[in-house]
Amino acid sequence: MRDGNEDRFLVREQDGTVLIAVADGVGGGPGGEIAADAAVSELAERFFGAHGAQPMSERLGDAMREANTAVLRAAEASAKPTAASTLVAAAVHGDEAVIANLGDSRAYLVREGAPQQLTQDHAGALAHGITRFVGDPRGVQADLFVETLRPGDRLVLCSDGLTRHVEPAEIAATVAANAQTLDAAADALVALANARGGEDNVTVVLYAARAASRFPTPDRRAFTLGIFVALVVLVVAGAFAVLLSTTAPATP
Repeated sequence: MRDGNEDRFLVREQDGTVLIAVADGVGGGPGGEIAADAAVSELAERFFGAHGAQPMSERLGDAMREANTAVLRAAEASAKPTAASTLVAAAVHGDEAVIANLGDSRAYLVREGAPQQLTQDHAGALAHGITRFVGDPRGVQADLFVETLRPGDRLVLCSDGLTRHVEPAEIAATVAANAQTLDAAADALVALANARGGEDNVTVVLYAARAASRFPTPDRRAFTLGIFVALVVLVVAGAFAVLLSTTAPATP
């Protein structure tokens, strides 16, 4: 496992829209944590700062590009010009989900126990090398995907610390086996990755789609804080979250 944690995550709800994201600072070069911090902060600011009449897919695509610009600014300010990060994000409003990605952090849809990888890795020939990322001076164009969620669906966003060790079918089976307790599902996924080597930090964000009438109102949100050594795990079910972390997450 890396000595430093370059993973960052985002969870934010505003005006009935939920934005979740995972960023994984690119290893092997300095400033990965700086890039990941800048990426998730700018993503939230730009997405929620956009005009509400703009389609959600356009807002998310624009926010991903602005995140790239923010990482370039942060890299210059910190004198770490090669700072870069992956970024995968999902915006959910009602039953509509828009997913965007750059790099090899992934988004999965688990429906009725079956996995579907929504994103495609932007990977190069080298092991764990990526061809698209935030912090690219050439500019970026994120892949965008739109899904209609059904009650019971789960969105899984994760860094490659999970997917290096756990197969999609295993992710789906673990989530399905813990359908009523997302925190247990996240714990089980992290434990599985660790048991198989745990070479990298693991960040997992789980989002549970519910029938509209069953979503709790924002003032009923509850957060619980605990400890899980050297790992970051974030679990979201509608407006409820459980956070287990040894490092302070970057939040807007």
